Amino acid sequence: MKRPVCYRVLLAATLCTLFLFSPRPVSAQSTEKFYFWVTGAASVLPGGACGSNSFVIEVDASKKAEIERFWAEKKIAQFRGHIVAGPADYNRNYHAPGHPVWNWHVASVDEIVQIFGILHDASIQPPRDGGACDIALNPSDWIQKYGSVIAFEGYFIGPQIDLSKPDAMANVSNRGVAGMGERKLITGLIVTGGTPRNIVVRALGPSLSSAGIQQIAGNPKIEVFQGSHRIASNADWKSDPRANSFAQNYPSLIPSNDKEAALWLTLWPGTYTLQGSNEDGTEGIILLEAYDVDGNQ
Repeated sequence: MKRPVCYRVLLAATLCTLFLFSPRPVSAQSTEKFYFWVTGAASVLPGGACGSNSFVIEVDASKKAEIERFWAEKKIAQFRGHIVAGPADYNRNYHAPGHPVWNWHVASVDEIVQIFGILHDASIQPPRDGGACDIALNPSDWIQKYGSVIAFEGYFIGPQIDLSKPDAMANVSNRGVAGMGERKLITGLIVTGGTPRNIVVRALGPSLSSAGIQQIAGNPKIEVFQGSHRIASNADWKSDPRANSFAQNYPSLIPSNDKEAALWLTLWPGTYTLQGSNEDGTEGIILLEAYDVDGNQ
């Protein structure tokens, strides 16, 4: 039987309404999380108990893309977010022995910004002083006093951390005659994994005489390179900014002679080169070493 025209119009309108207002399947947003190492500040507690410090933030895919966009545009990536009292296992101080977990963590990363080098803007950077160590003194009291918003000028978003890859390094040692230029003593080390690692490097000379070694380097110098970029150097171990923390945390590795070189470094996984020389330019025997001080943690 042929339907009336009005019936066919009503049926079409009903179907159209159902199509337009029926629930549509919504594509699920990615719940994958990414972790970035935040470092760059040296907030010191009374007595120098904290020293250099770092922490870790958790972000989603969109914030990860913003961080990478900042880097692609040669901008310094920092952030504005909120903190809460209480630990999160991923939020560790990789600058400290044993990678301890902080007693607070960043609950949300709300905005990727560049704070460093711009005029103070209270809407981006709250007017407060301090850093990770200051919060750790008493996170609840700190939040009550200043609020939960965090945007510290002295901290920068660093490499992405891969928590699934354990970090490791083998201890290395190399003894030989070192001079200047092409006569420098050179050895290499490799840090593997997905997180930073604490390494102590040393260049010994005067103390070798107690082992009967002759023609020692009287004032050895050590330089640490990643590729062609020199990332650290030292000639007298006590002159390094981390010397006090080094002596406190790793007393067995302190050189016995103040003219010997040593550095406590927090290194990102990669390949590094150690170069040893005699600071006065003459040739002498040097013992060049690198210790994985996280190995027994």
